[in-house]
Amino acid sequence: MAIETEAIFGLLTILAVGIFTPGPNNITAISHSAVHGARSNVSLLIGMVIGFVMVHLIIGTTVERIDKDSMLFTFLEWFGLLFFVLLGVVILRIPIEQLSVDQDIQRLDFRHGIMLQFVNGKEWVFVSVIMIEFLQGFGGGIKGILLITTITTTAGLLAMILWTMIGHKLMDTLRHERRGKIMIRSLAGAIFLFAGLGVVRQLL
Repeated sequence: MAIETEAIFGLLTILAVGIFTPGPNNITAISHSAVHGARSNVSLLIGMVIGFVMVHLIIGTTVERIDKDSMLFTFLEWFGLLFFVLLGVVILRIPIEQLSVDQDIQRLDFRHGIMLQFVNGKEWVFVSVIMIEFLQGFGGGIKGILLITTITTTAGLLAMILWTMIGHKLMDTLRHERRGKIMIRSLAGAIFLFAGLGVVRQLL
């Protein structure tokens, strides 16, 4: 099964954004480990992975059923590209000096990890855009869905482990006036580049 280079680049781009920008999953991982210790995150992370896979399968199978030649699918593709542009703008406007974590969080387990994925709006939008934009580039069908799910889940789990172990240092880097701006601008730049390539592809 041949995988398109653009699909790989786009998937890695959006994964980098999800991994290195604050969101419900990584903020929860940092806060929970800070209060209850890194080992307390094991059960929580297992739940996050289970929920993460479930969200991917639900969205992937839904997108796969949409006729690729329909106006709806064309609209969703343009929506995905617009989302990238808006995401880049939002990232550039992140008030990095105000980023903080919750120091008063109850002990959580795998059940909370699963439920968090179903109320995590950021994740649903991210996964929807991933499946709409990249599923065909990964071959489509159940194989494409499972391949994307495997890549994103593996990257997501490694990211949550990283945030659990050194999350506070990463937050300090984001808050740093110079290093934080470099990281944010690099992520936004990669997003704008992918969106531009996607627009060119749609117009040709």
